[in-house]
Amino acid sequence: MNKVLSIVFMSIFSVNSFSDDTRNVSFGLGTDQGGFGWKYTVNDRESRFYGSLGLYTYSSSNGFNLGYGLGWESLVGSSRNNTLGIFLGSVSGEGRNEERTSYHGAALTYNYYFKGFTKSNYVIGADLKYGISSNSHSYFKENISQVSVKVAYQW
Repeated sequence: MNKVLSIVFMSIFSVNSFSDDTRNVSFGLGTDQGGFGWKYTVNDRESRFYGSLGLYTYSSSNGFNLGYGLGWESLVGSSRNNTLGIFLGSVSGEGRNEERTSYHGAALTYNYYFKGFTKSNYVIGADLKYGISSNSHSYFKENISQVSVKVAYQW
């Protein structure tokens, strides 16, 4: 828990250091955000690599179900607003009774950046994801295939 809070506070206090176009940080909800969490990106001219850390579920009996992963996305078209990419890591999480599970796998992502993919702005998106459960308990599906949406703000 302390490590997670440390990462969150370091990210919050270092947002001003992302004013150039080579790096960005975003906070929001989505698979490539690690659930409800943070995404740190390193930008190239036409693409970007990123890592994410967030929370998928929390309960007092189960604790945290962390989301994390790595990804890549590339610009599509000439507007510099649309990207397609791939994400590898935790794609979902679930908790029931005293059990919890993470689904690890991959997602194909689409993101729309309202003011351009390296600028401070709102981001919406969607993904198609597939994951395998980390828990074999009968409460949980062995694997999942889902479509989900994303909403975030990027600095």
